[in-house]
Amino acid sequence: MSDQRISIGPLVKDITGIRALVIAVMPDCLLFDSWKHDEEKFEPEDVASYFGDLIRANREGLRALSSLTQEMQVTIEAGDRLVILRELPGNFVAGFVMKADTPLGMVRIHVKRTLERLAEMMPTFKPQERPKGVRVIDYLKRYAPDPHAALLRLSLRTGLPMDVLGHPEALNEEQTATVAATVRDLLGLEELNV
Repeated sequence: MSDQRISIGPLVKDITGIRALVIAVMPDCLLFDSWKHDEEKFEPEDVASYFGDLIRANREGLRALSSLTQEMQVTIEAGDRLVILRELPGNFVAGFVMKADTPLGMVRIHVKRTLERLAEMMPTFKPQERPKGVRVIDYLKRYAPDPHAALLRLSLRTGLPMDVLGHPEALNEEQTATVAATVRDLLGLEELNV
């Protein structure tokens, strides 16, 4: 998706306390664009997928509480970081990574202003959703402690050869349902939000 980048660096680089901004496109949690300080060592692609998953999980949690709203914000306070996740129009999620000691009032003002500017800059398109089999395999790889061993176990339990699992876009509906049920079992989940 790099051809769609909007150059967010100039928009955020002078914000007090900001360490990074990562924008993911939903529903597949793929990196759309990012900016980070040079000292930051994380990979934006990895972070984007987790940020998207956090938004999706929180949306489902609010739905279970019958409290779904358009203005949802996820705030994570960690030892040296403050992470703010917000949805943008057009199927995007913006993840602001701030220094933990940045005053929360200042963070809210910067996030609000930046979101307003981003909303004007973001392209309007509806991303094509990847096949469910691809999303399920990606989810397993992202959350399994040992992705390679988990794929081997998935192959053994489903009876599908590794070369078939290596091309999940070609799985038929029955195979996809079997793979999804097995991944839920392997990860100990009642439901996969993919």
